[in-house]
Amino acid sequence: MAAATATYSGRTIIWERMMGANTQGNNIGWGQSNSTFTFSNSANANVNLFFPATEARTAGTPTLVSTNYLGDTYRVIGTITCAVGAKTITEVGLFDTTTLSTTTTLSASLTAAATSMTLAANVGPTSGAYYAQIGNETVLVTGANSTTLTIARGSLGSPSAIQVSGTPVTIGGDGTNANNNAALTTGQTAAVPASLGGNMFVHADFAGIALNVNDSIAFTITDTLT
Repeated sequence: MAAATATYSGRTIIWERMMGANTQGNNIGWGQSNSTFTFSNSANANVNLFFPATEARTAGTPTLVSTNYLGDTYRVIGTITCAVGAKTITEVGLFDTTTLSTTTTLSASLTAAATSMTLAANVGPTSGAYYAQIGNETVLVTGANSTTLTIARGSLGSPSAIQVSGTPVTIGGDGTNANNNAALTTGQTAAVPASLGGNMFVHADFAGIALNVNDSIAFTITDTLT
């Protein structure tokens, strides 16, 4: 499996926990490939999986282990079982809640410079701002009028790209530390509540693993300080 990428929201979770706040990121969720869309490799700017599957997240077992130095590695072990239809799993993430993120799709294509998007359903918070993952691009949603959303493109250093109609859209948070989020204006918040899927701690992608119903993957996910 590819090395786990510590997301920017995940790094915020670490420092927030150092300061006595936030929730541990030990819940495992997976995502699947889609023949229609090609997703790039996981990156620090990712706020969610590219294409989450419908299986429930698993509360993994976290431990602290020594890889190169004393206790330098956070390790989470857990198993997810394919419950609905055959699928090919290509990604995994650690989250701070077991609740699946709310997801939808683009109902109209986007140019690389577009500053609004239209969704099949408005699945984000009803107020404030929040991040969303469209393919390998992270956007900041700053306003919504029903299913038409105002967005800042290429957020958190991700590439702004053409996005075609039907591309999966998943929402994600900033690690619940909006006060230090330079992309926000006064009065906004980019925190996504646990009821809508919370925050992603790490993300990893890998060569597809084809599964049938009742097949499982036992994940061991590590994040090492260097």
